[in-house]
Amino acid sequence: MFRPEAVDTVACPLCLTEYGLASIADLSREHIVPSKLGGRSETLTCRHKCNNTHGSLLDSHLVNAMRAMDAVEGVAPIPTILGSDKGKIVAELFLPSGPEPEPFRIQIVGKASNMEACDDLRNNLGDGFTLNMQANFSFIPERYFRAAFRAAFLSVFRTEGYQYALSVGAGQVRSVLDAEVPALEKVIMEAFPEREPSTDLLVMPVSFSDVGECYSVLLRLRTKRTRYVTVFLPGKSGNDWSALEALYEHAPRLRLETVPHGWDSQLYIRLGYDPLYRVRKGMQDRFIPRTIPPTARA
Repeated sequence: MFRPEAVDTVACPLCLTEYGLASIADLSREHIVPSKLGGRSETLTCRHKCNNTHGSLLDSHLVNAMRAMDAVEGVAPIPTILGSDKGKIVAELFLPSGPEPEPFRIQIVGKASNMEACDDLRNNLGDGFTLNMQANFSFIPERYFRAAFRAAFLSVFRTEGYQYALSVGAGQVRSVLDAEVPALEKVIMEAFPEREPSTDLLVMPVSFSDVGECYSVLLRLRTKRTRYVTVFLPGKSGNDWSALEALYEHAPRLRLETVPHGWDSQLYIRLGYDPLYRVRKGMQDRFIPRTIPPTARA
């Protein structure tokens, strides 16, 4: 329809590399939302450049960002290294999972730790003892943002095909995915649908008087808990994408309305600040320096 001369040709929606029938094996089916996050919806991308490479460089950071939220909410451990002059001590840090103030728990991973260092730590526990810890969430925020844009972009492509993939707005998104321009962090917001949609992604066209036509894409991300994020993308004609960041300051007061396919009523979706905000705030609120009492055990 859009390239009449390209008969028997498929283009990867991400890099626009064209593949004829002879090289069709270079395309692969991939999950738009990573399967580790419960993704089921699929589309075609090129196997090596966009599927495999992006899987390691981007998607893993989206997965680990959601696992970091599990850890901050106390439903999963935080991989931790304990400071010791005697050797390496590998541990898991468990934060309280309830609203009431509770002590956090440290569990040493014996097989991965230096036992002399573990014994030294136990022997020195006491009143006024200081314990240094290095926690690792295993994701880079900038790559998390780009991974969310990638999933949203493929969601719109799955819905509208090359009408979107070959548009000016899609070109703006590619500039972010290829790291040619910085990722716009404040166009990604946490979402709270009043009812759970039956799909792992939902594409909603929206329009703003001062920005123009855009897309709002709802992504369902499942780890220990189910979470949703909404990603705003420029429409087909393109626009000043950065203007969408102005919405972020009002996120807790925003609400989207849509009628999903097959529904006979509207779905209301409240918005909030990006999930990374909750990770940072959760660590500030809950992980504070404490004096370990004499009866504490590692």
